[in-house]
Amino acid sequence: MNETDSDFDLFSYAESVREQQLAETEKERQQPAETAPEFEPEPELKPKPEPENAATAEEPEAAAPEPAKVPPPKALTRNDFHQLCVGFLASLSPDAIATSVPVRQIKYQVTAAGFWLGGNTRNREVVRTAAVVFFDQTDNCFCDCVDQKALLEAIHDLRGEKEKLEAEIRATEPELASTNDLFSEFRSWDYASSRNSAYQKLRRKLEKLQHTLHQGSRLEHIRSAGAADLCYLAVPAGLIAPDEIAAGWGLVYLNADRSFTLVREAELQGEVDPHNRQLLARNIAVAATSAVLFAAGVDHHGENVSFRKQPRRRRPQ
Repeated sequence: MNETDSDFDLFSYAESVREQQLAETEKERQQPAETAPEFEPEPELKPKPEPENAATAEEPEAAAPEPAKVPPPKALTRNDFHQLCVGFLASLSPDAIATSVPVRQIKYQVTAAGFWLGGNTRNREVVRTAAVVFFDQTDNCFCDCVDQKALLEAIHDLRGEKEKLEAEIRATEPELASTNDLFSEFRSWDYASSRNSAYQKLRRKLEKLQHTLHQGSRLEHIRSAGAADLCYLAVPAGLIAPDEIAAGWGLVYLNADRSFTLVREAELQGEVDPHNRQLLARNIAVAATSAVLFAAGVDHHGENVSFRKQPRRRRPQ
């Protein structure tokens, strides 16, 4: 065999092997599906039963940070209420103010009192006085020797009829409206001067119930002293209603946000004696002097004067 024949034979062998591989590939491609090797299907996985307390088993998601909460206002102390009483009295612009002032007798002491002087520069006499009484319990406002619950229920029953008649007066007697108010919705009315006979009858009935409710009470003793031209009752907001206090008294609500609201204006007392008015003004001056000496750290007993450490002032909040 020559070299040419050897090359030819090797080429032919390679071609035959290639053809054989192609034939086997084609044969495998045309083989029917049933001859293909079968594989067992994988068993289905059943979900695991969830535990009964799945909600508790799951880890809680991280909650978003809550916004900073504003702390609620602190409850007002008795000193805070007294401070509001003095602030209300100062809003009336008297010429002098003092706290813990006796009204004729030391037994009947008011929370704050003030007086106004006349316009005569030579002889400026006291022309008007005012007293503010603070109570934080309803029992202090009424007499202990009467059935408070029954009287209050009777007063509440007449409240709706009174409001209805006042609305009628506003429509039929507009001349009773005050002309000093800027806004009509806040206008005050002189209902006592109304010509409505039904209203006047109801008003007398209410005054009689109020007088029975307050007769012999501390408020009645302060009013009957005849020293204060204007009498105001200061209470925590909503403690009592305006128609539950005695006739002629003003009502001031002391609010939790350290503000005050005049709910009912006081009426001028017609039984004030000029001598008693001067006596109350003198008591105001004495009480104010005692407060000044205490704040300055000075003790005064007759001709003896001693000094002590001044009381610490509260920091403004």
